[in-house]
Amino acid sequence: MLKFVRVIAGADPNYERRLQGLQDVFLKAFSFHPGYAEKIAGYAEGRFPPGAEVIILAALDNKGAVLGFTVTFYFSDIRAAYLDYLASDPGRAARGIGAALYETMRDDMRKRGARRLFLDALPDEPALNRHPGLLADNKRRMAFYERLGARPVLGTAYETTVTPANLGDPNMLLYDAMGDEKPLSRRALKAVIERIVTAKTGLTAEEEPLKSLLASVKDDPVVIRAPRYPAPAPKPFPKLAQPIDIVITADDAPSIEHSPFKGYYERPARVSAVRRALEGLPTRQHPAEQTGMSAIEAVHDARMIQFIRETAEKIPDKRIIYPEIFPLRFPERLPRNWEMRAGYFCVDTSTPLTNRVFRAARRSVDAAMTAARLVAQKKTKLVYAVVRPPGHHAERRAFGGFCYFNNAAIAANFLAKSGKVAMLDVDHHHGNGAQDIFYRRADVLTVSIHGHPESSYPFYAGFDDERGEGEGLGFNRNYPIRPGVDDAGYLTVLARALRRIDRFQPDFLVVPFGVDIMRGDPTGAFYVTVDGMARIGAAIGALKAPTLVVQEGGYNLSNLRRGVRAFLSGLAGAKDLQR
Repeated sequence: MLKFVRVIAGADPNYERRLQGLQDVFLKAFSFHPGYAEKIAGYAEGRFPPGAEVIILAALDNKGAVLGFTVTFYFSDIRAAYLDYLASDPGRAARGIGAALYETMRDDMRKRGARRLFLDALPDEPALNRHPGLLADNKRRMAFYERLGARPVLGTAYETTVTPANLGDPNMLLYDAMGDEKPLSRRALKAVIERIVTAKTGLTAEEEPLKSLLASVKDDPVVIRAPRYPAPAPKPFPKLAQPIDIVITADDAPSIEHSPFKGYYERPARVSAVRRALEGLPTRQHPAEQTGMSAIEAVHDARMIQFIRETAEKIPDKRIIYPEIFPLRFPERLPRNWEMRAGYFCVDTSTPLTNRVFRAARRSVDAAMTAARLVAQKKTKLVYAVVRPPGHHAERRAFGGFCYFNNAAIAANFLAKSGKVAMLDVDHHHGNGAQDIFYRRADVLTVSIHGHPESSYPFYAGFDDERGEGEGLGFNRNYPIRPGVDDAGYLTVLARALRRIDRFQPDFLVVPFGVDIMRGDPTGAFYVTVDGMARIGAAIGALKAPTLVVQEGGYNLSNLRRGVRAFLSGLAGAKDLQR
């Protein structure tokens, strides 16, 4: 599981290791500027430029190794941020780390109050480029930032002004409006440029060359360059063989805060990406009906439910609790200290508990159960529940992996009252929750295709020899896959899984769905393409069973937009799957 954490000396318990990782990545990516590695240490220790707070975010893999980082100046009085550096380890295969870092940094700045974001990039204009051999890379980098929402500011002397910070290399100033449609004013830009240059060089507004640079800002409003690297226009959405019913609670689910030193990746921006994926789709949207506790109680341990319920009352505002002890030696004894019960019910040290968790998890269940009722009542043959937080790592008496209640398993258990249910988990990570809940049952077949647990969360479950017990023997099937599988490899494994499901002849199909199987997802290690997502959907749709899809993982926002759209088009029987 990828984590994003803040690195601060004296506050981060793993500071020394993470600082060394940051500096190693920096020196690999920017070997020509070794002095900045020491600046990173100074920023982490609180030695900030005047008028700025410096925030360092690191991306970590599941072993705690640094994959990349951002260094961002925040000017709180003018509500503006400046991204000084974004770096990912150039020795690793591209996995969307850069885009994920940028998006996470931008979300963090927005939470702090920033309304504008700026950054530098080497020019993609031949006339400004001092190193012709870098022009192709500069264009790729500029296209990368443009796709993320940042474009160059025009009409100033920024890119031709030589300062002690840029050593004469021209840099274009890029502006990310962070979703604000209001034009950037001349006054606001001058204030930002002054703060950036002062922070990086110590120059004041009355000193050259900053004085002349500020005088060069004349346009009001400021001119931002038009998009130069537009994404290919999407084809008209193919005609679907059946409509898709949608239940969304993700918009009104409370956001679950997290410690900046622990890291947490499930975030509200994912919902906007899914909504964009649904634009133009023939859908029918349904409000999520409030669901009583009985459906949750039928699946999860009563003591775990009670503990999660109590978080709403026992945890003060802005307080975050993580598990600290795991009572393996005395599993029959519930800790008397309430906070220490977190480790009794949680399988990892990264899943946060706040006073919003219970309400957010309940809203996810509301969506899944509303969708399940639509299927059970034969009002639709295909329904998609868009939920936050996800659920497929929540077991009968334990939660984890940012999952609290198992939305898909709760829906499957409800549907099992009306017929046989097959669960097909196509998230990158093993569906350990459903496996645990239904391991001794024959009325619900649980099938999971996932990254091999030797290298993927949750590590302790998901091996192919886990087949069920008692009446459930033979009704749990795992298909672990090694890193690097492509469309053809994934579809081959999927075909085996679908043959097993077809022999079961389910009355209902529940699909915990993760877009993290796509190439470029920062938490995954597969290479599934957009076309592959469409074909995966089509293969599942060929079962012709009434189907409930429940959103789980997927953390590259571009992949979410494209992957959800492609998967649903295939699932709903689109004729043309070339997307």
